[in-house]
Amino acid sequence: MEHPHSLQRLLAAPHPPRPWEDGHQIPWNDPTFSERMLQVHLDPSTHMASRSMEMIDRHVDWLVRQIPAECHVLDVGCGPGLYCHELARRGFKATGFDFAPAPLRWAVEKSQSEKLDCHFLNHDLNDLPDDFASLIGGPVHAITFWFGEFHSFSRDMVRNFLPRLRKCLRPGGIFILEYQPADIFVHEESTEWTCEQSSIFSDKPHLWLQEFGFHEESATEVHVHWILETESGSLKRYIQCHKAWSDSQLVALLAEAGFSDPVFHPPITGESEEFEFPLVVTIA
Repeated sequence: MEHPHSLQRLLAAPHPPRPWEDGHQIPWNDPTFSERMLQVHLDPSTHMASRSMEMIDRHVDWLVRQIPAECHVLDVGCGPGLYCHELARRGFKATGFDFAPAPLRWAVEKSQSEKLDCHFLNHDLNDLPDDFASLIGGPVHAITFWFGEFHSFSRDMVRNFLPRLRKCLRPGGIFILEYQPADIFVHEESTEWTCEQSSIFSDKPHLWLQEFGFHEESATEVHVHWILETESGSLKRYIQCHKAWSDSQLVALLAEAGFSDPVFHPPITGESEEFEFPLVVTIA
């Protein structure tokens, strides 16, 4: 049994952890994890991974009023491609990229089964090639980055990928970024634990310990997941970091990458403060 070793490891870890130094993302690209995550993406009863199709429909209703008819849209971190599929059903060309294998596979299969004008690529936003614009079929009319996933990246990561995304836009094209306002980040430290038969982190019964904290110096929320499997005592640790940006910092960051004329919009449906955020629209 590994329980004593696992408990020692848990106690020896930094509490709270250092953001970006002790880890920063859960394993989206792990095949087994991504298979479990796909089931959450496709669960219409939750917005934990992908929105419900009703909310996606309303988001796309808003989006198509912002862009030319039948144009080409690039979706960053597309997951199972739900936004791309809906855009294609409405006559748009849609390309999505992600690096989670199971959602990407499902996105392709769905697109093929409906004969939709969608294309999906396996790429890591942190490691986009210099010729990425050519890989997606040339500069696009619009880029979307939904659900506040932008905050999962550090300042240096953002400064690396934003100019690369900018190169993927035609002159006058728009970048639509859904962001989490800085004032809704939780600054208080807390912990919780639950017993699970299975979860996105393990198919086996386990104890799920969670730590929440906020690192003031870097303005980063840290969410730690400890997964202790009850039978084997195996312990795994995952960390998510979310960087807060004020509106003025966000504008400056986008301008630095070559975007201009930012316009802020309230959440599209206003149905959920927890799972839907405002948007900023900028021009290439």
